[in-house]
Amino acid sequence: MDELTRLLNEEKNRNIILMNENKNLKNMINKLNNDIILSNNKLKLLENDLTKQNCGLQKTNQDNYLITSKNVGDKILAINFVSIGKQDISNYNLICKSTDLFVSLEEKLYQDFPQFKNYETFFKVKTKRIKRFKTIEENHIKNNDIINIFLIEDDDD
Repeated sequence: MDELTRLLNEEKNRNIILMNENKNLKNMINKLNNDIILSNNKLKLLENDLTKQNCGLQKTNQDNYLITSKNVGDKILAINFVSIGKQDISNYNLICKSTDLFVSLEEKLYQDFPQFKNYETFFKVKTKRIKRFKTIEENHIKNNDIINIFLIEDDDD
């Protein structure tokens, strides 16, 4: 009987050890499952961010590579100038922000083409006259728009 009791106690001890090991393994499995869930959530967030960035790139590509400024709301635009009547300017391109006043572009134009200072001028985009002291955006000028320069020649010249 002594031998049977000893064997029973040994089996009980092995059983306790196996139960503890089983409990530890179950805890490890639960922790790994939680880690997998957290990793999947992070992966989904990263995929969503990537999708948003890809959508932003596609929209940018659709807007003819429209570049945004460091200031929120500002857009960087390329504006093309063509003189009507005088063929001095056939394709003059200026880079500006959507919040720039049109008169600042006019000033740059006169710096590069000083002969236009001798004339009274006005500007049109898509047949609509441009207001000098309004912004590019307020004048509804878009990226790659062509600005026509009209000269008013004085009778005195």
